[in-house]
Amino acid sequence: QRRGERRGEMVFMGVRGVWAALWCVLVLAARVDATARGSLAPMTYRRLADESAKATGGDAKGSWNEWRYRSNEELASAMDALHAGPCAGISKLTTIGTSVRGVEMRAMEVSTQPGVEQTKPGIMLVGNMHGDEPVGRELILRFARLLCIAHERRGRSAGGDEPGGGGLEKDPSDEASAKDLLDEASAKLLDEAAVVARNARVFLVPTMNPDGFSARRRNNANSVDLNRDFPDQFNEPGMPDRFDARQPETAAMMRFSESVNATAALNFHEGALVANYPYDAISGTNRKAGYSKSPDDAAFRRLAKVYAHAHPTMATAANEEFPEGITNGARWYPLWGGMQDWHYVKTQTMDVTVEVNERKWPDESQLARLWTEHAPAMMAYAKTVATESTFGRLTDSVTGDAIRGATLAVAGVDVRFTPTSRRTGYYARFLAPGRHEVTASAPGYYPQTRSANAGERLDISLRRMEDARPSSAPEKDGDDG
Repeated sequence: QRRGERRGEMVFMGVRGVWAALWCVLVLAARVDATARGSLAPMTYRRLADESAKATGGDAKGSWNEWRYRSNEELASAMDALHAGPCAGISKLTTIGTSVRGVEMRAMEVSTQPGVEQTKPGIMLVGNMHGDEPVGRELILRFARLLCIAHERRGRSAGGDEPGGGGLEKDPSDEASAKDLLDEASAKLLDEAAVVARNARVFLVPTMNPDGFSARRRNNANSVDLNRDFPDQFNEPGMPDRFDARQPETAAMMRFSESVNATAALNFHEGALVANYPYDAISGTNRKAGYSKSPDDAAFRRLAKVYAHAHPTMATAANEEFPEGITNGARWYPLWGGMQDWHYVKTQTMDVTVEVNERKWPDESQLARLWTEHAPAMMAYAKTVATESTFGRLTDSVTGDAIRGATLAVAGVDVRFTPTSRRTGYYARFLAPGRHEVTASAPGYYPQTRSANAGERLDISLRRMEDARPSSAPEKDGDDG
């Protein structure tokens, strides 16, 4: 009797298997038909993110048209897929450290020569510093993919000569121009992404607090707020690293930041809709909110406005708390030990904190909207840094080599900065609009002052004191432009 029951079960399972197979075929055909019809429609930012690449670089548990919060494991898989897919040849994956619970903290560089020192501005994007603020994870991941897609498309149109663009066989069904499928706004976004990928080194850290994300709580696994764990200029004179006294996530980010010395950064949070700029902290015993002005206040305000004005609602009356879309950190509420101030003081990085949404951990159904709103703002910020930073080389006038101990200062900005590269003397600094006098100096050299408009190239060569004639004096040339 049991054998008869077993035969009946086998017949039933066989019939069910046939129907299941038929159902899969029908579903697949419907999807193919829908894809074919959908490809004829104009693309919005959201559709651009979903459909613009043949090689999607999707992770093993879903494709890019699924809007959801990826687990830490899925996030790592998605980064691997990007690195091997759309970002192949123009990306480098690095593990910068591990969390308290041993989860790898990964970073990806996207540039034309990843892993190689270049004379380009650096831009860093950091997400999920607070575990219960996960939107930045998805924004950064999709931003990386957009950069790579744009660069790959540009490589095709240019004949595949650039890294990441060569060796890709063009599908005969592709349109004569990628822009034929794009609406005007999306075409602009792709163009800007290609400019950023070509003219900057972009460093992406989707999650700084993977343990907090898993537990869906603000702090790390040691119950420490990572945005209060960095050296603070007012409470720790000299801002010593003291890595052993920091949380592992903080120490990892500090080491990574010090190794790349990015020109500017974006750090994504949730709980408001605003672009927040330094200082976050206030000196003295006063702990009340109040404007804490950094030496580069005008430049910071400009950068924050670039982001806010490229967002559809951040700098509008609809944003009741911040109608201008920007705020000084301490004026909103002061905090000490934050990454934003540490980045600016320690690594010369112009760090702007972006609060992406009034509610923390918004429903996954809101992710598509948030990407649509923030993608153009992220790209506008990155493109502005990549193309409008003042840059150049500071070198020895005789040897052409970089000068040890050299610094630069901008008139009216009470802070000195150093070249990003000790090997080439390259520097990049984002300045407020207008014409600026820049003074370069170094021990054993005559200082020299040159002038240039914000965003222009300004190379400066210094003469050794022993190489100059006795009558020589410090040089000044205000017409280098």
